[in-house]
Amino acid sequence: MGCKSKLTTWGRTAGYSVVGVAALLGHLSEARAQEVAADSAAETALAPAAPPLGEASNASVLSAPPASYESAVNGQAPTKPPRKYGVMLDVGAPDGIMTSFVFRPLAEARVHAGLGYNGVSAGLRLGGEYLPFGWGPSLGFAYGHYFEGDANGLVAAIAGDSDDAEELLKSIGYDYINLRVGMEFGGDRFTFFVRGGVSWVHMTIHHFDSLLDQPDDGIANGSTSIRITEDPVLNAFAPTLNLGFIVQL
Repeated sequence: MGCKSKLTTWGRTAGYSVVGVAALLGHLSEARAQEVAADSAAETALAPAAPPLGEASNASVLSAPPASYESAVNGQAPTKPPRKYGVMLDVGAPDGIMTSFVFRPLAEARVHAGLGYNGVSAGLRLGGEYLPFGWGPSLGFAYGHYFEGDANGLVAAIAGDSDDAEELLKSIGYDYINLRVGMEFGGDRFTFFVRGGVSWVHMTIHHFDSLLDQPDDGIANGSTSIRITEDPVLNAFAPTLNLGFIVQL
C-alpha cells in the first residue's frame, strides 16, 4: 500500500514536470517568433518600396548627374555656358575691314581686339559688347586708330585724279570712338550681327596750305599773304554702320 502511494506521487510529479517544461518551451518559441517578426517589420520600413508588378525599377535616381548648387536653389535646369573664344570679321565705317580675336568671359559680355585696313593704311581696334539677354540686342563701344597713309590711290579710284589735293592726301590717319546698338542672330557656333550708331572722329590735317594758290614767297597779288604755322585738327561726329559675323571656337 505504501509503495503504491509513493509510485502514484512520483508519477504525478513527473507529469507536472513534463507539462511545465513543455509550457516553458512553448513560451520561448512564441517570444522568438515575435522578435523575428519585429525585425522583419523594421527592415521592410527602411527598404525602398518595391515597384508594381510588371514595372522595372527606377535606376535613374542613382544614375542621374548631379546638378549645380545654384541650379538646385533656383529650381532651374543647369544651362550650358557660352563658348569663350572666337574670331570676328566685320566691315563698316569708319572701321574699315576688321579681323578680331574675341573673348567672352560671361554670357552677357564680350570683348575683342583686332587689326584692320581702310583702303589707305593699317589700323587697330579694341572694343566690347554688352548683351543683356545673352543674345539678340547689344550695346557696343570701341576705340580704333588708323595710321597715316597715302590716300591718293583710293580717292583716284573713287572720284578720279585731283592734282589740287594731292599733297593734302599724302598723310591721312585718324582716331575714332564708336557707340552702337545692334542685333545679333545665330547659335552656339555662328553669330551674325548688324550694328548702327554714332562715331566721333579725330583727324590731324597735314599739308593744308597746299590748297592755297599762292607763290612760294607767300605774297598773292602783291598784297596779302597767308601762312599756316600749325596743322589744323578735325573733330567730327558722324553716323556709323557695321555688320559682320563671329565664329565661336
